[in-house]
Amino acid sequence: MGKLVFQEQEMEVKDTFMYMGTEIRERKTPITPKENFEAMLHNRPHWQPSIYDYMYLFPKCVPDNPAKGNVSDEKLPPSMLGGRDMFGIDWEYVEDIGGSTVRPGQPLLSDANEWYDKVVFPTKEVIDSWDWEECRRNAEKNMREPYLWEPVICTGWFERLISFMDFGEAAMAMIDEDQQEAIKALFDRLSNLYIVLIDKFMEVFPGKIGAVCLHDDWGHQRGIFFSPDTVREMIVPYMKKVTDYCHSKGLYTECHSCGKVDALLPCYIEAGFDMLECQPLLDFAEVVPKYGNQLKMHVSPEVPEPGATQEEYRAAARKFVDLVCSYGKPVIMEGYYSNPMTPEFLEEVYRYSRVRFEELYH
Repeated sequence: MGKLVFQEQEMEVKDTFMYMGTEIRERKTPITPKENFEAMLHNRPHWQPSIYDYMYLFPKCVPDNPAKGNVSDEKLPPSMLGGRDMFGIDWEYVEDIGGSTVRPGQPLLSDANEWYDKVVFPTKEVIDSWDWEECRRNAEKNMREPYLWEPVICTGWFERLISFMDFGEAAMAMIDEDQQEAIKALFDRLSNLYIVLIDKFMEVFPGKIGAVCLHDDWGHQRGIFFSPDTVREMIVPYMKKVTDYCHSKGLYTECHSCGKVDALLPCYIEAGFDMLECQPLLDFAEVVPKYGNQLKMHVSPEVPEPGATQEEYRAAARKFVDLVCSYGKPVIMEGYYSNPMTPEFLEEVYRYSRVRFEELYH
Protein backbone atom coordinates (compact mmCIF):
# COMPACT_ATOMS: atom_id res chain seq x y z
CA MET A 1 0.00 0.00 0.00
CA GLY A 2 1.44 3.36 -1.02
CA LYS A 3 1.02 6.88 0.28
CA LEU A 4 -2.42 7.88 1.61
CA VAL A 5 -2.45 11.66 1.72
CA PHE A 6 -4.48 13.02 4.63
CA GLN A 7 -7.92 14.40 3.73
CA GLU A 8 -9.90 16.58 6.12
CA GLN A 9 -13.05 14.52 5.60
CA GLU A 10 -11.33 11.71 7.51
CA MET A 11 -12.09 13.62 10.71
CA GLU A 12 -15.83 13.06 10.29
CA VAL A 13 -17.12 10.83 13.10
CA LYS A 14 -18.99 7.71 11.96
CA ASP A 15 -19.71 6.25 15.39
CA THR A 16 -18.86 6.65 19.07
CA PHE A 17 -18.43 3.94 21.68
CA MET A 18 -16.85 3.41 25.09
CA TYR A 19 -13.91 1.03 25.38
CA MET A 20 -11.83 0.44 28.51
CA GLY A 21 -13.33 3.57 30.05
CA THR A 22 -12.38 5.81 27.11
CA GLU A 23 -14.66 7.44 24.54
CA ILE A 24 -13.61 6.24 21.10
CA ARG A 25 -14.76 8.12 18.02
CA GLU A 26 -14.65 6.09 14.83
CA ARG A 27 -13.66 8.23 11.88
CA LYS A 28 -13.80 7.90 8.11
CA THR A 29 -10.29 6.54 7.93
CA PRO A 30 -8.89 5.52 4.52
CA ILE A 31 -8.23 2.00 5.85
CA THR A 32 -9.59 0.22 8.94
CA PRO A 33 -7.87 0.43 12.34
CA LYS A 34 -6.99 -3.26 11.96
CA GLU A 35 -5.39 -2.68 8.55
CA ASN A 36 -3.41 0.25 9.92
CA PHE A 37 -2.31 -1.86 12.89
CA GLU A 38 -1.06 -4.55 10.54
CA ALA A 39 0.73 -1.89 8.49
CA MET A 40 2.43 -0.77 11.71
CA LEU A 41 3.63 -4.33 12.33
CA HIS A 42 5.32 -4.09 8.92
CA ASN A 43 6.81 -0.67 9.84
CA ARG A 44 4.47 1.35 7.58
CA PRO A 45 1.63 2.80 9.71
CA HIS A 46 -0.53 5.60 8.33
CA TRP A 47 -1.40 6.95 11.77
CA GLN A 48 -0.50 6.21 15.39
CA PRO A 49 -1.93 2.82 16.45
CA SER A 50 -3.06 2.51 20.04
CA ILE A 51 -4.27 0.11 22.67
CA TYR A 52 -7.78 1.07 21.57
CA ASP A 53 -7.24 -0.64 18.21
CA TYR A 54 -7.34 -4.02 19.95
CA MET A 55 -10.36 -5.97 21.01
CA TYR A 56 -9.05 -8.03 23.92
CA LEU A 57 -10.70 -11.39 24.62
CA PHE A 58 -10.64 -12.48 28.26
CA PRO A 59 -13.83 -14.58 28.16
CA LYS A 60 -15.50 -15.64 31.37
CA CYS A 61 -15.68 -19.25 30.19
CA VAL A 62 -11.89 -19.69 30.53
CA PRO A 63 -11.44 -20.31 34.29
CA ASP A 64 -8.14 -18.42 34.47
CA ASN A 65 -9.83 -15.13 33.58
CA PRO A 66 -12.32 -14.72 36.46
CA ALA A 67 -9.74 -16.35 38.75
CA LYS A 68 -7.24 -13.61 37.94
CA GLY A 69 -9.83 -10.84 37.81
CA ASN A 70 -9.64 -10.31 34.04
CA VAL A 71 -12.97 -10.73 32.25
CA SER A 72 -13.71 -8.80 29.07
CA ASP A 73 -17.09 -10.13 27.99
CA GLU A 74 -19.17 -9.56 31.11
CA LYS A 75 -19.12 -7.08 33.99
CA LEU A 76 -18.66 -9.24 37.09
CA PRO A 77 -18.87 -7.99 40.68
CA PRO A 78 -15.75 -8.47 42.84
CA SER A 79 -17.51 -11.29 44.69
CA MET A 80 -17.46 -13.35 41.46
CA LEU A 81 -13.74 -12.80 40.79
CA GLY A 82 -10.98 -15.00 42.13
CA GLY A 83 -11.45 -18.73 42.67
CA ARG A 84 -9.93 -21.69 40.87
CA ASP A 85 -8.11 -21.51 37.56
CA MET A 86 -7.96 -24.25 34.92
CA PHE A 87 -5.43 -26.17 37.04
CA GLY A 88 -7.49 -25.92 40.22
CA ILE A 89 -5.17 -23.33 41.79
CA ASP A 90 -7.09 -21.02 44.14
CA TRP A 91 -6.71 -17.27 43.51
CA GLU A 92 -7.82 -14.45 45.79
CA TYR A 93 -9.13 -11.29 44.12
CA VAL A 94 -7.94 -8.06 45.76
CA GLU A 95 -10.37 -5.30 44.85
CA ASP A 96 -8.03 -2.45 45.84
CA ILE A 97 -5.45 -3.49 43.23
CA GLY A 98 -7.91 -4.86 40.67
CA GLY A 99 -6.19 -8.23 40.39
CA SER A 100 -5.63 -11.60 42.02
CA THR A 101 -2.87 -13.50 43.76
CA VAL A 102 -2.60 -17.18 44.61
CA ARG A 103 -3.70 -17.79 48.17
CA PRO A 104 -0.35 -17.98 50.00
CA GLY A 105 1.14 -20.64 52.22
CA GLN A 106 0.04 -23.84 50.51
CA PRO A 107 1.89 -24.15 47.17
CA LEU A 108 1.00 -27.15 45.06
CA LEU A 109 4.67 -28.01 44.53
CA SER A 110 7.66 -27.83 46.87
CA ASP A 111 9.95 -29.08 44.09
CA ALA A 112 9.39 -28.79 40.34
CA ASN A 113 9.99 -32.51 39.92
CA GLU A 114 6.67 -33.13 41.67
CA TRP A 115 4.64 -31.70 38.80
CA TYR A 116 4.46 -35.05 36.96
CA ASP A 117 2.37 -36.46 39.82
CA LYS A 118 0.57 -33.38 41.13
CA VAL A 119 -0.30 -31.07 38.23
CA VAL A 120 -3.55 -32.01 36.46
CA PHE A 121 -3.75 -30.49 32.98
CA PRO A 122 -7.14 -29.66 31.46
CA THR A 123 -7.77 -31.96 28.50
CA LYS A 124 -9.20 -30.86 25.17
CA GLU A 125 -12.49 -32.43 26.26
CA VAL A 126 -12.52 -30.26 29.38
CA ILE A 127 -11.71 -27.16 27.34
CA ASP A 128 -14.48 -28.00 24.86
CA SER A 129 -16.93 -28.30 27.77
CA TRP A 130 -16.51 -24.67 28.81
CA ASP A 131 -19.39 -22.38 27.80
CA TRP A 132 -18.00 -21.17 24.48
CA GLU A 133 -21.49 -20.48 23.16
CA GLU A 134 -21.98 -17.82 25.83
CA CYS A 135 -18.52 -16.51 24.95
CA ARG A 136 -19.58 -16.19 21.30
CA ARG A 137 -22.86 -14.44 22.19
CA ASN A 138 -21.11 -11.97 24.48
CA ALA A 139 -18.50 -11.22 21.82
CA GLU A 140 -21.21 -10.45 19.29
CA LYS A 141 -22.50 -7.78 21.69
CA ASN A 142 -19.16 -6.34 22.81
CA MET A 143 -16.59 -6.80 20.04
CA ARG A 144 -16.25 -4.64 16.93
CA GLU A 145 -15.15 -5.86 13.52
CA PRO A 146 -12.69 -3.20 12.22
CA TYR A 147 -10.29 -3.88 15.11
CA LEU A 148 -7.65 -6.49 15.95
CA TRP A 149 -9.21 -9.31 17.99
CA GLU A 150 -6.69 -10.69 20.46
CA PRO A 151 -7.37 -13.52 22.92
CA VAL A 152 -5.21 -13.27 26.03
CA ILE A 153 -3.67 -16.23 27.86
CA CYS A 154 -3.10 -14.47 31.13
CA THR A 155 -0.69 -16.91 32.81
CA GLY A 156 2.27 -18.05 30.74
CA TRP A 157 5.31 -20.14 31.66
CA PHE A 158 7.26 -18.61 34.55
CA GLU A 159 4.02 -17.10 35.86
CA ARG A 160 2.39 -20.54 35.81
CA LEU A 161 5.37 -21.97 37.69
CA ILE A 162 4.93 -19.22 40.30
CA SER A 163 1.28 -20.20 40.71
CA PHE A 164 2.36 -23.78 41.44
CA MET A 165 5.33 -23.00 43.72
CA ASP A 166 5.15 -19.36 44.97
CA PHE A 167 7.57 -16.76 43.64
CA GLY A 168 10.76 -17.37 45.61
CA GLU A 169 10.72 -21.12 45.12
CA ALA A 170 9.90 -20.78 41.42
CA ALA A 171 12.74 -18.32 40.84
CA MET A 172 15.22 -20.60 42.60
CA ALA A 173 13.97 -23.64 40.69
CA MET A 174 14.77 -21.92 37.39
CA ILE A 175 18.50 -22.05 38.20
CA ASP A 176 18.54 -25.33 40.15
CA GLU A 177 20.12 -28.04 37.99
CA ASP A 178 18.14 -30.70 39.84
CA GLN A 179 14.84 -29.05 38.82
CA GLN A 180 15.58 -27.54 35.41
CA GLU A 181 14.77 -30.60 33.30
CA ALA A 182 11.42 -31.01 35.04
CA ILE A 183 10.64 -27.33 34.41
CA LYS A 184 11.49 -27.69 30.72
CA ALA A 185 9.14 -30.65 30.45
CA LEU A 186 6.42 -28.68 32.25
CA PHE A 187 6.88 -25.66 30.01
CA ASP A 188 6.72 -27.83 26.89
CA ARG A 189 3.46 -29.34 28.12
CA LEU A 190 2.14 -25.83 28.81
CA SER A 191 2.98 -24.82 25.25
CA ASN A 192 0.92 -27.73 23.94
CA LEU A 193 -1.98 -26.65 26.14
CA TYR A 194 -1.82 -23.05 24.94
CA ILE A 195 -1.87 -24.23 21.33
CA VAL A 196 -5.07 -26.17 22.06
CA LEU A 197 -6.57 -23.00 23.56
CA ILE A 198 -5.55 -20.93 20.55
CA ASP A 199 -7.13 -23.50 18.23
CA LYS A 200 -10.34 -23.23 20.25
CA PHE A 201 -10.46 -19.45 19.89
CA MET A 202 -9.99 -19.80 16.13
CA GLU A 203 -12.74 -22.42 16.01
CA VAL A 204 -15.20 -20.27 17.98
CA PHE A 205 -14.35 -17.08 16.05
CA PRO A 206 -13.42 -18.25 12.54
CA GLY A 207 -11.57 -15.62 10.54
CA LYS A 208 -11.75 -13.01 13.31
CA ILE A 209 -8.72 -13.65 15.52
CA GLY A 210 -5.76 -11.51 14.46
CA ALA A 211 -3.27 -11.94 17.30
CA VAL A 212 -2.64 -13.80 20.56
CA CYS A 213 -1.25 -12.29 23.76
CA LEU A 214 0.56 -14.38 26.37
CA HIS A 215 1.46 -13.05 29.82
CA ASP A 216 4.82 -13.77 31.40
CA ASP A 217 6.44 -11.26 33.77
CA TRP A 218 10.24 -11.28 33.74
CA GLY A 219 11.16 -8.23 35.79
CA HIS A 220 10.53 -5.83 38.64
CA GLN A 221 10.67 -2.05 38.95
CA ARG A 222 14.46 -1.83 38.74
CA GLY A 223 15.57 -4.84 36.75
CA ILE A 224 15.12 -8.45 35.67
CA PHE A 225 14.37 -11.64 37.60
CA PHE A 226 16.98 -13.76 35.84
CA SER A 227 19.76 -13.52 33.28
CA PRO A 228 19.26 -13.55 29.51
CA ASP A 229 21.06 -16.91 29.39
CA THR A 230 18.56 -18.42 31.84
CA VAL A 231 15.63 -17.07 29.82
CA ARG A 232 17.12 -18.40 26.58
CA GLU A 233 17.57 -21.86 28.03
CA MET A 234 14.49 -22.20 30.20
CA ILE A 235 11.68 -20.23 28.53
CA VAL A 236 12.41 -19.04 24.99
CA PRO A 237 12.18 -22.46 23.25
CA TYR A 238 8.72 -23.12 24.70
CA MET A 239 7.43 -19.66 23.88
CA LYS A 240 8.73 -20.05 20.34
CA LYS A 241 6.83 -23.31 19.98
CA VAL A 242 3.63 -21.29 20.48
CA THR A 243 4.61 -18.21 18.47
CA ASP A 244 5.74 -20.37 15.54
CA TYR A 245 2.36 -22.08 15.62
CA CYS A 246 0.53 -18.75 15.71
CA HIS A 247 2.53 -17.42 12.79
CA SER A 248 1.79 -20.60 10.83
CA LYS A 249 -1.90 -19.77 11.28
CA GLY A 250 -1.47 -16.15 10.17
CA LEU A 251 -1.69 -14.70 13.69
CA TYR A 252 0.52 -12.03 15.24
CA THR A 253 1.92 -12.57 18.72
CA GLU A 254 2.30 -10.34 21.75
CA CYS A 255 3.86 -10.81 25.18
CA HIS A 256 2.57 -8.90 28.18
CA SER A 257 5.58 -8.64 30.47
CA CYS A 258 6.03 -6.29 33.42
CA GLY A 259 9.23 -4.87 34.82
CA LYS A 260 12.29 -3.02 33.59
CA VAL A 261 13.17 -5.66 31.03
CA ASP A 262 15.42 -3.71 28.63
CA ALA A 263 18.15 -6.36 28.98
CA LEU A 264 15.76 -9.11 27.90
CA LEU A 265 14.36 -7.50 24.75
CA PRO A 266 16.46 -9.74 22.46
CA CYS A 267 14.90 -12.73 24.22
CA TYR A 268 11.34 -11.63 23.36
CA ILE A 269 12.45 -11.29 19.74
CA GLU A 270 14.13 -14.72 19.77
CA ALA A 271 10.94 -16.14 21.28
CA GLY A 272 9.07 -14.95 18.18
CA PHE A 273 6.97 -12.12 19.57
CA ASP A 274 5.87 -9.28 17.30
CA MET A 275 4.74 -6.99 20.14
CA LEU A 276 5.61 -6.33 23.78
CA GLU A 277 3.02 -4.92 26.15
CA CYS A 278 5.49 -3.40 28.59
CA GLN A 279 5.49 -0.87 31.41
CA PRO A 280 6.81 2.71 31.07
CA LEU A 281 10.04 1.66 32.82
CA LEU A 282 12.05 1.00 29.68
CA ASP A 283 14.46 3.49 28.14
CA PHE A 284 12.39 3.85 25.00
CA ALA A 285 14.71 6.43 23.43
CA GLU A 286 17.38 3.75 23.40
CA VAL A 287 15.48 0.50 22.87
CA VAL A 288 12.89 1.53 20.25
CA PRO A 289 15.50 2.67 17.69
CA LYS A 290 17.52 -0.49 18.44
CA TYR A 291 14.77 -3.12 18.44
CA GLY A 292 11.66 -1.40 17.08
CA ASN A 293 11.84 -2.94 13.60
CA GLN A 294 11.40 -6.39 15.11
CA LEU A 295 9.41 -5.75 18.30
CA LYS A 296 6.63 -3.18 18.63
CA MET A 297 6.56 -1.80 22.17
CA HIS A 298 3.79 -0.06 24.09
CA VAL A 299 4.69 3.55 24.93
CA SER A 300 2.59 5.74 27.22
CA PRO A 301 2.05 9.41 26.33
CA GLU A 302 2.11 12.23 28.85
CA VAL A 303 -1.53 13.30 28.97
CA PRO A 304 -2.48 16.46 30.91
CA GLU A 305 -4.38 16.21 34.16
CA PRO A 306 -8.19 16.19 33.90
CA GLY A 307 -9.51 19.71 33.53
CA ALA A 308 -6.79 20.93 31.17
CA THR A 309 -7.77 23.06 28.20
CA GLN A 310 -8.44 21.58 24.78
CA GLU A 311 -5.28 23.21 23.45
CA GLU A 312 -3.21 21.69 26.25
CA TYR A 313 -4.51 18.25 25.29
CA ARG A 314 -3.81 18.90 21.62
CA ALA A 315 -0.31 20.18 22.35
CA ALA A 316 0.41 17.06 24.41
CA ALA A 317 -0.81 14.89 21.53
CA ARG A 318 1.52 16.61 19.07
CA LYS A 319 4.40 16.30 21.53
CA PHE A 320 3.81 12.55 21.79
CA VAL A 321 3.69 12.09 18.02
CA ASP A 322 6.91 14.10 17.65
CA LEU A 323 8.53 11.90 20.30
CA VAL A 324 7.46 8.72 18.52
CA CYS A 325 8.74 10.07 15.21
CA SER A 326 12.10 10.82 16.84
CA TYR A 327 12.48 7.10 17.56
CA GLY A 328 12.27 6.34 13.84
CA LYS A 329 10.42 3.07 14.48
CA PRO A 330 6.69 2.52 15.13
CA VAL A 331 5.26 1.93 18.60
CA ILE A 332 1.83 1.22 20.08
CA MET A 333 0.29 4.03 22.14
CA GLU A 334 -0.51 2.65 25.59
CA GLY A 335 -3.37 4.03 27.69
CA TYR A 336 -3.19 2.20 31.01
CA TYR A 337 -0.43 4.27 32.63
CA SER A 338 -1.53 7.74 31.49
CA ASN A 339 -4.10 10.24 32.63
CA PRO A 340 -7.43 9.72 30.81
CA MET A 341 -7.22 10.39 27.09
CA THR A 342 -9.87 12.86 26.01
CA PRO A 343 -11.52 12.92 22.58
CA GLU A 344 -9.49 16.07 21.83
CA PHE A 345 -6.23 14.31 22.64
CA LEU A 346 -7.06 11.25 20.53
CA GLU A 347 -8.33 13.41 17.67
CA GLU A 348 -5.08 15.37 17.54
CA VAL A 349 -2.96 12.22 17.76
CA TYR A 350 -4.82 10.94 14.71
CA ARG A 351 -4.70 14.16 12.69
CA TYR A 352 -1.07 15.02 13.42
CA SER A 353 0.28 11.48 13.04
CA ARG A 354 -1.60 11.05 9.74
CA VAL A 355 0.48 13.88 8.28
CA ARG A 356 3.78 13.07 9.96
CA PHE A 357 3.65 9.31 9.37
CA GLU A 358 3.04 9.73 5.63
CA GLU A 359 6.25 11.75 5.53
CA LEU A 360 8.20 9.33 7.74
CA TYR A 361 7.06 5.87 6.66
CA HIS A 362 5.82 6.26 3.06
